[in-house]
Amino acid sequence: MDRGSMHGTVSAPKADVHRQQSSLRRWFGCSPPALFVYVVFCAGLAVVAFLRPLPTYDRYLYAGAVASLRYSDPVILQRIARAEFDAEPTHFQFENVAAETYFVDVYNNPDHFVEQLGLSRLKFGYVGGGYLLWRSGLPILVSLRLISACCLFLVGLTALAWGHDALLCPILLLTPPVLNMGRMVTGDPLSTTVLVLALFALAKERAMLATGLLLAGVVVRTDNVVLVLILLAWMLWSGRLSMRWAAGAGAVAVLTCVLVNRTVGMFGYRVLMEHSFIKPEIEPLTHPVLISFAGYLQALAGLRAIPYTFLTVWFLVAAVLWRLLTKGSFFRQLFAVSGVYLVIRLLMFPNFDDRVFVWAYLMVGVALIQIGRTALVKLVPDRY
Repeated sequence: MDRGSMHGTVSAPKADVHRQQSSLRRWFGCSPPALFVYVVFCAGLAVVAFLRPLPTYDRYLYAGAVASLRYSDPVILQRIARAEFDAEPTHFQFENVAAETYFVDVYNNPDHFVEQLGLSRLKFGYVGGGYLLWRSGLPILVSLRLISACCLFLVGLTALAWGHDALLCPILLLTPPVLNMGRMVTGDPLSTTVLVLALFALAKERAMLATGLLLAGVVVRTDNVVLVLILLAWMLWSGRLSMRWAAGAGAVAVLTCVLVNRTVGMFGYRVLMEHSFIKPEIEPLTHPVLISFAGYLQALAGLRAIPYTFLTVWFLVAAVLWRLLTKGSFFRQLFAVSGVYLVIRLLMFPNFDDRVFVWAYLMVGVALIQIGRTALVKLVPDRY
């Protein structure tokens, strides 16, 4: 073998390594060692979130929802759900709700327990994922906690791929609404992950991929259909989708929402509003109570507490960024679209829990990171 061929043989692996490192830097905006540390950090957060779930009552209902995909007998479903609920590492403190008839009755009455499961089965993608893991051998709530923890990990990687800053992205992940996402047994972490991936795909000009992810978001949480329709309209208006594709995707989104709602046995909108904001209904299927207009106004009055929430903090951050962003920029348009959705959603369902809006917090956080990086490039060009 001559010296030239030997040199080519030796240098080829180095060239491959260099290409891999360049690809990683192009995707995540940092060196491989920094990426490794960041991945370990995200994995550590996910493990802590998995081991320390939030002690919510909803875990009991989600356990029953997963089991209901296999069994139908109320006694069997309640027995499975109670065994799962009682085995959790962070126990629900029943003394906090002992005076409330709803919690005590649903915990003890199998028939009333089964009537509550439609609201949890509504997050069909999340419940279905938990069911597959359960059938593979994992306990139900362990499966659901694992999904939420993995969602936190995946959101962390997506934030870095979008924001390209291994120092600021961890701070974003440590904000309470984002960190708690991985500790929840609910469909919202999976919904957040799918929506963030869809927005990231949009930022990368992958309109078809974003459309597919948005449709998947309707399966995970059917009320995402409102956001999906608004985003599809914006994608059509901005030229990202043709009329044929936008109309087709919109029809699929609406049809999916209707089919899932009917399949899981979800009670109607007015019953849900009564159940959520006026008085919890023990028998929402057999003896439904519809919310009145006065009751709806009472529910809207609860929005007066928004100024004391993270929603206001992130809204103010978004307002400042709006002034800094150039006209026609992707984030500027996305902020406007998201603002329209938030107003519509709060009017339809006046619930301002952070878990519903984490995707918007992450979007604003990534925009803040990108603007901060741009400013640093101007001040310290050698650093970036």
